[in-house]
Amino acid sequence: MISRKTISISFALVSIITIIRLLFIGNTMLIDDEAYYAIYSHHLDWGYIDHGPVVAYIIYFFTFLIENSFTVRLGGIVLLTTLCYFLYQFGKVFYDKKTGIILALTVCINMLFHTNAVVITPDAPLSFFSILTIIYYYKSYFKDENYLILAGLFLGLSMLSKVSALFIAIGIFIFPIAIKEKQHLLKNIKFYYSFLIAFIVFLPFIIWNLQNELAFVKYQGNHILGKGNFQTFSELWLGLFILCGPILFYYTVTIPIRYLINIKNISNEKIYFCFVTGFPLLYFLIHSSFSRMELNWPAPVFMGGIFLFAIHVSENWKRLKKQFIFQLLFSLFLIIVVTTQTFYPILSLNKKADITNRYYKYQSIIYDLSEYLNNFPELKEKRILSNNFQIPSIINFYLKPKLEAGCLSIGYHETLYSFLYPDKKYIGDNFLYLSKSSQFPNKIKPYFSNIKLIKQFSSKRDSKIISEFSLWEANGYSGKQ
Repeated sequence: MISRKTISISFALVSIITIIRLLFIGNTMLIDDEAYYAIYSHHLDWGYIDHGPVVAYIIYFFTFLIENSFTVRLGGIVLLTTLCYFLYQFGKVFYDKKTGIILALTVCINMLFHTNAVVITPDAPLSFFSILTIIYYYKSYFKDENYLILAGLFLGLSMLSKVSALFIAIGIFIFPIAIKEKQHLLKNIKFYYSFLIAFIVFLPFIIWNLQNELAFVKYQGNHILGKGNFQTFSELWLGLFILCGPILFYYTVTIPIRYLINIKNISNEKIYFCFVTGFPLLYFLIHSSFSRMELNWPAPVFMGGIFLFAIHVSENWKRLKKQFIFQLLFSLFLIIVVTTQTFYPILSLNKKADITNRYYKYQSIIYDLSEYLNNFPELKEKRILSNNFQIPSIINFYLKPKLEAGCLSIGYHETLYSFLYPDKKYIGDNFLYLSKSSQFPNKIKPYFSNIKLIKQFSSKRDSKIISEFSLWEANGYSGKQ
């Protein structure tokens, strides 16, 4: 049994950290990726070259009345807080209150999931809908097969959020095929309906790709084939070890192996979680051995791992209590350090190593460039271009120019702006070009007949320059053809 005092303390922890998150998103600027997804919501569609559309609709819902950095991110906090409630209820109903609390706290106080709450990206709805998918297929397989329809809906939404949810889906689908006691599910038409519903929910994104020459498939194909080596492999998994917390990481990676080796003595419920954890783990381990991956990509591994971790800790509470407390304290320490560093730099890091500089690097665009354009209103008649998605996204969100800023993508991958403003529409026109340095990029010069420096800006943090920008007149664009 777990005491009422423990439940009260756990509720207080969740409440306090939720308040901290609300204060954080209300007192920081959007980072460039968030601004980019906010621009998604200005151009709602069934798909984008980078991701599925769910993050765009979530941002649109929360910014329908008022759009600012707080409302853009609010959806992430709502999703994570709601998820903690679902996890607690799941653990309490199917195991015990202790398991429910361990599940809820493991997710609430964890840097990986915390980041999804305070930085709105497709990973926020991916985590929410993927974990609900795991929960509702569990309910379908072990309690009531009528849950299959709802489980299929959540699976479709998780894949529509980010296609990496597919690896969780593989484990879910194979489980009743591999486990004899669950093969009766293969005779239930609702089992197949659930995956049909998931496909129907995901279908608009497929159609969007077919209408756009498989843009997402080509982009991701190039993106995931970036060459990796032992160093990139080590950096990825060491980073996840720190980000997720060492205890959660250890049990997520080792329990599926231990259970599957001893499968005859392990309950089917635990084997189910091994499948939804093991398939993503196997894929990302193999793929990261030869391809460079970003730190958030293997996140689906830990969406199943939290269940294995919570159940194992709960069953071995006396022996693992201290490990669980260490996991929470370690994750809480990371959250506090990053939060503090954002407002009061306590660590002396160079500008590239300090990830919190992302909240300050575009200040000169938001304030200085905005003021300059107000002083010279004739410049507002020209569209501002850059050569990456970050700068135009910040400009479009904060400055809201009459002509939406765009991205040339010369020697750079296509972005949302490549579809909104095809290159041929720019040919022959005159623009303002905003460079992310004090120089005009050499690779861009040949595409304009005339360039002229107008103004230079620099963003500072504690009197130190952390980024530089320069504004140029760029006339006579010739096009990439």
